[in-house]
Amino acid sequence: MSAALDMTKRLIGFDTTSRGSNLSLIAFAQEVLEEAGARCRLTYDDARAKANLFASFGPDEDGGIVLSGHSDVVPVDGQDWSSDPFMPEVRDGKLYGRGSADMKGFLGTALSLVNEIARIKLKTPLHVALSYDEELGCGGVGRLLADLGEAGIRPELAIIGEPTLMRVVGAHKAGAVLTTRCCGREGHSSAPDKGASAVMMAGEFVAHLAALGEELKSDRDPRFDPPYTTLQANRIAGGTAVNVLAREAVVTWEYRALPDRDTKALLKRIETHVVRDILPKYRQGAPDACFETTLDVAYPGLCFHEESPALDLVREITGMNEVEAVSYGTEAGLFQNAGIPAVICGPGSIDQAHKADEFVALSELDACEKFLRQVIARAAA
Repeated sequence: MSAALDMTKRLIGFDTTSRGSNLSLIAFAQEVLEEAGARCRLTYDDARAKANLFASFGPDEDGGIVLSGHSDVVPVDGQDWSSDPFMPEVRDGKLYGRGSADMKGFLGTALSLVNEIARIKLKTPLHVALSYDEELGCGGVGRLLADLGEAGIRPELAIIGEPTLMRVVGAHKAGAVLTTRCCGREGHSSAPDKGASAVMMAGEFVAHLAALGEELKSDRDPRFDPPYTTLQANRIAGGTAVNVLAREAVVTWEYRALPDRDTKALLKRIETHVVRDILPKYRQGAPDACFETTLDVAYPGLCFHEESPALDLVREITGMNEVEAVSYGTEAGLFQNAGIPAVICGPGSIDQAHKADEFVALSELDACEKFLRQVIARAAA
């Protein structure tokens, strides 16, 4: 336990907030892994300021288990922490620090075991994956998976160590963040028919999202909470003065969809409504009025498959028959889409993620260590 705790503390000490670089943490992890005999691969973002790390132990062949987690964390700006978020502290049986639960506790525990992995004769490969920009929509792991495909590395399954209190999670929703730019025409607010207020256009757009969100509640999957696809706007900005028709307004919105639903059809419905039901009114005063929507971030859902070898392994090790579903997103759906069955199981609670005084209970790290030792034993059996 002390080794897992010490390694997790080391990882928390690296400020890997997504807006910055993770290279110092990746260099540290690579050194730890290579000293234990791992074969390492790196993939970078375009600026080479961030990297994924994929390390392999055991035979250089197909199959094996991936222990995967993201290295980045969310910002601490504006949060009221009781201690320095990047100077980890243990208090009352809990380890406090940014990323302690999400998800450096899992990565720290895995890295603390690499020397034990090196001493065991593995019959199938065991891989450790660290990615960048998961908190920005799983932006990094796609490059890692593409690199594995090009290199012909085909793991059998992946365990994503997001915080689940060591419960078995076999499904999560798909998600996307989109930006819609509403373009109107400026004019005096006393003559709205001679222009088009982009703020009013944005209001009608948001109202449509709300109405469609209510409609989507009828399509339910009780495994999720909430048990339906959600659709909502979270940011809106526009206008210059109360007596000026707004030339532009910007709406940032999202969906979190049940994992096997057709999100392209959903977006097409929204586009059709905009063109048919909103624009004609505003184009009377502004023929060039328009809506421009861009997809900023998207990640696939993790679909539940009863026969998944990833589920089979984790249920066997944990002794849990119940498989849960979650509404937050992870990299598991991307692994699944790449042909690598995936399951989510890791220490800590998602309720602590992204908050001030984020923590992971030491008992959770202990449970994770026992779990990973059994995973290692399976790779050696």
